Order: sequence, then C-alpha cells, then structure tokens
Amino acid sequence: MQPSGHSPTRGPPGAPPKARARARAGRAWLATAAVLLLAAALWWRHEAALSTALVQAYPDAIPGDPALEGWALARGQSAYARHCSSCHGAAGEGDRRRGVPDLRDGDWLYGSGRVLEIERVVLYGIRTANSKGWRLSVMPGYARPEPDKQYRLEPLRPSEIDDVTEYLMKLQGQPYDEPIAARGALVYRNQARGLCWDCHGENAHGNPAIGAPRLTDSIWLYGDGSRAAIRRSIAEGRAGTCPAWVGKLDAATIRALAVWVHHLSARAPATTHTSASP
Repeated sequence: MQPSGHSPTRGPPGAPPKARARARAGRAWLATAAVLLLAAALWWRHEAALSTALVQAYPDAIPGDPALEGWALARGQSAYARHCSSCHGAAGEGDRRRGVPDLRDGDWLYGSGRVLEIERVVLYGIRTANSKGWRLSVMPGYARPEPDKQYRLEPLRPSEIDDVTEYLMKLQGQPYDEPIAARGALVYRNQARGLCWDCHGENAHGNPAIGAPRLTDSIWLYGDGSRAAIRRSIAEGRAGTCPAWVGKLDAATIRALAVWVHHLSARAPATTHTSASP
C-alpha cells in the first residue's frame, strides 16, 4: 500500500467539514503552545537577567535605578507577605505588644536604614544563632537578681527603677518630678550601677552600632511610652529577635526584601510611637 501523502492534521481531500475543523483546531493549538513556550522562555530569561543584576548591584544604588528597583519591589513585596508580615504586619506597622518594630517610621535600631544595612539584618538576623547577626547588646532586667547573663551587673532597687523612669520622662519632655528625675539621672550615669549611659550614651541619643535606641524621642518599640511601660522595660529587660534568612531564601529574594523594607520607610509618613525602647 502506498502512503497517501496527506497530513493527518489536514485530513484527506474531501474530508467532512468536522474533520477539517478539528484539523484547523489542532494546528491552532500547536501554534498557541509554541508561542506560549517561547514567551515563557523569554520571561524566564528576563527574570534570570534581572535577578543576576540585582545581586550584582551595589545595594544602596538600587533605589536610584527605576527598572531594577521596580523589579525588586515587586519581588520583595511578595516575599515580605509570605515571610515577614506575620510579625511586622501587612503594612510594616509592627506590634508594640511583642516589641516588633514599625518598619515605616525611619527610626532604626541598627544602622541608618540603608539597603545594605537592612539586608544584613535580613541575612543574619538579630540575636540568633548566626555568628554574623546583631547581638552585641540586650536591655538588662534590673529587677532580676542577675540583670544580664552576659555581663555582671548589680540589680537596682525598686525606688531606683522609679527614679530612672522619671528621668526618662524628663528627657522626652513629659511632665515629671524634678527631685525624682535628678536622682534618676545619677543612676543613669552611675559608673558602677545602672550603667545606662554605656549603651544609650551620655546624652541618651542611643547607639545604632549596637542596637541601643534613642531615649529622648517619643518612638517606642515596647508599649506606649507611659511610666508603666518604661518601668516594665527597665525592670524586666528586653531582648527581641529577628530570624536569619540566609540559607533559607535565595540571594535575590533577600536583597529584594531589603529594598522593599527600605521603600516602606521612605514612602510612609513618620510615626511617633513604635520603633525604640529603653
């Protein structure tokens, strides 16, 4: 038997209309599939190129590159929603009950808000098992018999904790009792007890190199800045953590997250209540 030479997708001459219609549909499906495969290949190539460009770029220069920043923001927003929003909130608003910082207010415990600095926190975390993470300081709990497990510190008497609390109210421009605040200033600057100045500085402006917050503003990580909230921080101590994402997320996603958090801070109005704590 000789082959007919007719394509099965075209159908033999004189084929019924339904057969010809099926053949046309088959050809159209094959053409569509080819176009989709080509589009997918081009898309993946484009994504790979941008991912490589993002990782190779200097982090702090990315906000000045509209195309690269736009791609990073889209990827970073998606990664933030999956991995960070459960703690920091959908809009980056934080949670003062748990000491989760507001990422929008431009007040930074560590560094000054550069993409490079944010990326380091995302990579290595804060007070994690990773040796490259930020963990140089904690807020001692001065009402405990042993305020700090890493450094030897003497506990403070309840009256001394009240005095330091009053001094911090004065530093913030809140109503205060001058004699009590004066006693608190002595405890704050004491070279042997208290030692508040050692982390927060003589002028209480903090130290972003170790994560010691400024105490002269009205921005708070824990609580609302009331006497009760401040006293609780001094008495019980604070040592919040942030997970390290190195080894869990790829380099491009981590950098995109840093760009997104930088964007949150740059675009949102300043707040006065959620990103520092004694």
